[in-house]
Amino acid sequence: MITQNKTLLRFLLLFFGLLTFPFPINIIPKLDVVEDPIVDLYHIIIPWIGKNILQLDYEITVFTNGSGDTTYDYVLVLFFVVVAAMITAIWSFFDKKERNYEQLNYWFLVFLRYYVGYVMLSYGMVKVIPLQFREPSFYRLLLPYGESSPMGLVWTFIGASKGYTIFSGLAEVIGGILLFHRKTVALGGMILISVLANIVLINFCYDVPVKLYSSELFIMVLLIMAPHLKRLLNVILLNKPTVPIQYKEPFIIKRQLQIKNAVKWIIVVFFLYSNIEGSIESSKKYGPNAPKPVLYGLYEVTDFKINSKEIIPVITDSIRWRYIAIERAKSLNLYKTNMSRIGYKSKVDTIAKKIELTHRKDSTKVYTLNYSRTDSTMHIQGVFMKDTIDCKTKRLDKKDFLLTGRGFNWINEYPFNR
Repeated sequence: MITQNKTLLRFLLLFFGLLTFPFPINIIPKLDVVEDPIVDLYHIIIPWIGKNILQLDYEITVFTNGSGDTTYDYVLVLFFVVVAAMITAIWSFFDKKERNYEQLNYWFLVFLRYYVGYVMLSYGMVKVIPLQFREPSFYRLLLPYGESSPMGLVWTFIGASKGYTIFSGLAEVIGGILLFHRKTVALGGMILISVLANIVLINFCYDVPVKLYSSELFIMVLLIMAPHLKRLLNVILLNKPTVPIQYKEPFIIKRQLQIKNAVKWIIVVFFLYSNIEGSIESSKKYGPNAPKPVLYGLYEVTDFKINSKEIIPVITDSIRWRYIAIERAKSLNLYKTNMSRIGYKSKVDTIAKKIELTHRKDSTKVYTLNYSRTDSTMHIQGVFMKDTIDCKTKRLDKKDFLLTGRGFNWINEYPFNR
């Protein structure tokens, strides 16, 4: 049991029910639309609370996005706490019968196990198939080390090692799978306590805006492990004997047991399939297995002429080109000598050997340039910003950078710490 305190159990059930709703409905194909009207309702309620009850100095207009630590998210959790507390008070006032809450404990634990298991599978699979933490981009490799944000540093650190990324993902996947079976919950919980404690620390110490959600998951795992706490303390710390948990099966009729086990494995297989299939498809679209642009590469400018006049590279110059980075389809980043960066939408005509560039922030700025290319060079010519340019480059790859080209070495006679 999570707790024998009925009031606390009621609150936990209501709070985490609100926090995770509408799971598992929202992960079923074609039923995920049920989430939209709920989110839309919260988008009305939470800004109103922020303005009229909390009287914040600013209106809540930014909702959950790449950040899960927006003002909206914190107020939403506060809203859930208050609602859960109010309903708990009403429930406790009217329900004063001596009830056995063993069944409620059981099903609440089952729900938490499957929710956390599914979430860890989803987070783990995008590491096993590197999608969350990818190989450092040309942008990252060119960015001065001290200009990285703490979060950007974490993403670069983890993404720089494919092996470490996959290992961390496997820990999440294995821990999640072990939660689906009662006899392996303790092992899965111990794995996930370590995994999530590390994630929470990274999020807090490197300002990654998933502090709120990772903390919630960590608390859920602690609740899942609550029935095992005394036994683990006896074995690990107190050097005392312990006894196995006597699992009480809620279904006693054989037919019911068969149906329960069938439903359980259908759910587990669905969780595994949906996460693996989704990660593989995402990998093909925009991950490591996605097709690279025809002109993929980082091109370092070796010679640059404007109107037939050679421009000598000067570190403060904001006119001469220094790098051309082509890493994603229909996208090109142009770096000047002073390392200022301008993004363009690109369209490549491989037959006519032309590149059409459209400024990302001003669609009226469109330039069509001619190019010729070998395996190691690219030559670009044409009219750019009313000037005739002639640009010669040499092609670089990720292996040309120390971070991504150093690789693994069994033997190091001296530390290679740069």
